[in-house]
Amino acid sequence: MFQCGEVVFSAAGHDKERFYAVVEVGEDGCPLIADGKRRKLQSPKRKNPKHLRPTGKQVELAGIGSDRALRRALAALGLTDPGPLE
Repeated sequence: MFQCGEVVFSAAGHDKERFYAVVEVGEDGCPLIADGKRRKLQSPKRKNPKHLRPTGKQVELAGIGSDRALRRALAALGLTDPGPLE
């Protein structure tokens, strides 16, 4: 369902209304997400796929080696502050 590098929007949970990048997909199909600020690359969060919404955007994870680079990649896509939900 989700692929590494895909940018997703968290629609539920304590981290709702934030954008994340899928850094890994577990064997059970649950994506592990990180944003470089609240969730670091070294400790991504396992998230239920039902709580995520795809954005249709991708980041190239091969060139991202730090949390700062991940934050900059998300900011370059204009996904730092999503605003209110509709």
